[in-house]
Amino acid sequence: MLSIKRLGVAALALVSLTGLAACGGGSSSGDGSTTALSVGVPGIPPVFVNLMAYVAESKGYFKEGGVDVTLRPLPTGADVGRAIQSKELDGGVIGTSGAVALRASGGNVVAILGNENPSFLIASSDPNVTDCASLKGKTIAVDGAGAPKALSVNQMIGSCGLTPADVTTVNVGGPQSVDAMIAGQVDTAVLHPDELAAVNEKAKAHEVVALAKVDPTSHYTMLVTREDELGDGGKRPAWVKTVAALHKAITYINDPANADEVSQIAATMTKRTPEISKVALSQFVGIKFWPADAGLARDRVDHAVQAQVQAGNVAAGKAPKYDDFVDLTVFDEALGK
Repeated sequence: MLSIKRLGVAALALVSLTGLAACGGGSSSGDGSTTALSVGVPGIPPVFVNLMAYVAESKGYFKEGGVDVTLRPLPTGADVGRAIQSKELDGGVIGTSGAVALRASGGNVVAILGNENPSFLIASSDPNVTDCASLKGKTIAVDGAGAPKALSVNQMIGSCGLTPADVTTVNVGGPQSVDAMIAGQVDTAVLHPDELAAVNEKAKAHEVVALAKVDPTSHYTMLVTREDELGDGGKRPAWVKTVAALHKAITYINDPANADEVSQIAATMTKRTPEISKVALSQFVGIKFWPADAGLARDRVDHAVQAQVQAGNVAAGKAPKYDDFVDLTVFDEALGK
């Protein structure tokens, strides 16, 4: 019998690394028909990118496929990546830039599913900030130095010829940007669509520039596992079943007829209201956030790798090659190809 377990904030604070490692190993059930997988998801509470996993959980798609998936929220994608590499988790969702850096530093993570179009956008409550060029001289709130939102700023402002010297960034944390904008502590920040919707529930802000609209070859996040998980003696069959369940969830999410139910699942996951979640959902679907294919196009992944090299975050000689870093066969097998 499948049971999908969530690790709450309080419980997470009490779990030691040793305990997490014990849960992350995964094991076959007594009859050998079900394999347990621990899958890390970023954010406490989990952020919108994890919706496909929570829909698969809520709709019973993991259970139908014969895999026992435990979703384990961790504060950031970087935390998920470290837990995967140290074998505390079997796999999880991490930012593409973080996955590239982890692989370049010797990690054996490999991507099996992806979200290509990033949801980062710069929003402002300043009526004078109407386009990318008008961001010159502004202070922009981000999550933290070197974190995903901060890294996205240069890509977005670069679309109109601005450079990092033309703006100032202030680190306020990820979700805290919403509270800072509502309180009037900052008037411009990097947000996700659900965060902008949350701001607009109590204040007034508008989208200035969105990364998905100015960088059509960008790549956002990846579901990764370790190479040993997919090799002989690993848990490849369970990952195939997991990807199949996630693909089924994506199809469900992208169907407008399911918007109310999906918005409720998103609200439960993110702890936002169903109304905010429904507004955000339409925007995520509008940028094709959840792709119908594997979401791991070669040109997009290569672009992400080169962006990390150009930013100086990854040495050119250690930059991962697509064929070593991406395994499309899991998705193909999940869809019976």
